[in-house]
Amino acid sequence: MEIEGKLGSVILARLEPHADLLESILEIAKRHKMKAGVILSITGSLDRAVFQRFQPGRDSTQVIGVEEMEGPIESSGHGIIGIVDAPDRGDVPFGVGKYTHGDSYAHVHLTVTNATETVCGHVMPGCIVRSNHAVSHFTIMIAPIEEAALKLRIDGTPEAGSRGVYHLLETVSA
Repeated sequence: MEIEGKLGSVILARLEPHADLLESILEIAKRHKMKAGVILSITGSLDRAVFQRFQPGRDSTQVIGVEEMEGPIESSGHGIIGIVDAPDRGDVPFGVGKYTHGDSYAHVHLTVTNATETVCGHVMPGCIVRSNHAVSHFTIMIAPIEEAALKLRIDGTPEAGSRGVYHLLETVSA
């Protein structure tokens, strides 16, 4: 499935020292009422990175794990922005983002490197901006996608035994 949207004006944001990267992205998405968006660039240094990534399971399957890396860390990333579509979940927060139906949602990939390793994973709360200067140079660039909605659809509840997670793509009239 595919739909068309129009790339809106690019929002450039400088994140201050000690800001949480994911929280900052979600605040921008909410403030600009984005139903769909693209994170074009994440560039800067972190004191700490928290991310999800695939890890080998005991039975040779892949499972998701949460890892942390201490800084100083250089980072580079990109991602998508949408809204949570989980009407069956009610007002009870769920998932690592403590989402509720209608919340802003960000799916962000971040590559981070410190003095000994380089890894890539999904941004989690706890990625903390670092700066050696009073004014940070940590910069993100985000653009809304107009006339489109990207919905993180979550069907059912864990208690019901069946749950699907996928993206709904919808055309939105201007």
